[in-house]
Amino acid sequence: TLGPHEMNVLCFTTDLNSSELAAWVQAVGTILAVLAAAAIAVWQSKKQHESALALLKAEKRHAKVEQAKTLLTLSQNCTKAAKHFASQMHDRESVHKIASKETYFDFGELQALQNASTNIPLYSLPSTLLTQAMILGATVRQFKQTVDMGIELHRQMDASQFQELFKTLSEMTESLELTCGDIEVAVQHVEDEA
Repeated sequence: TLGPHEMNVLCFTTDLNSSELAAWVQAVGTILAVLAAAAIAVWQSKKQHESALALLKAEKRHAKVEQAKTLLTLSQNCTKAAKHFASQMHDRESVHKIASKETYFDFGELQALQNASTNIPLYSLPSTLLTQAMILGATVRQFKQTVDMGIELHRQMDASQFQELFKTLSEMTESLELTCGDIEVAVQHVEDEA
């Protein structure tokens, strides 16, 4: 603080009386306070923006992991279902019983799996899973088409055609298992990146 002597010296050198000088000091102080408040507000706004961006990035990473896990679960379910359906169609007689409705075959579930696997929103998946998602959808679709064809044409098929049907269903099931394994590896990679 300025004492009476310093105020007189300051007033003398500036041709201001003490009340005028006090007004100037108050004005400068007010300007500095306003500038400091503005700087603090800008700093706080920047920190809030950085925090919001960090939260958004974390949410996107979490969403990618969840989408990847969902694809893995779908591929595992498709593989289990394909094994089950292929085991139901293990010989000529079993195909005939399914076609004549003596044995229950869940065509609705097979259709639902095809719909789920071919309607995956590819744009929302991590890029490392696009190929596997497309392979999954194509394999399930081909599996269903093979089952439908076998049921539809079973009366006209000879022994070699039945063997080809069973071999194709088995190969598709193995393909689904491999795709499921590839998806599992890719999901682990997505989780590690997150």
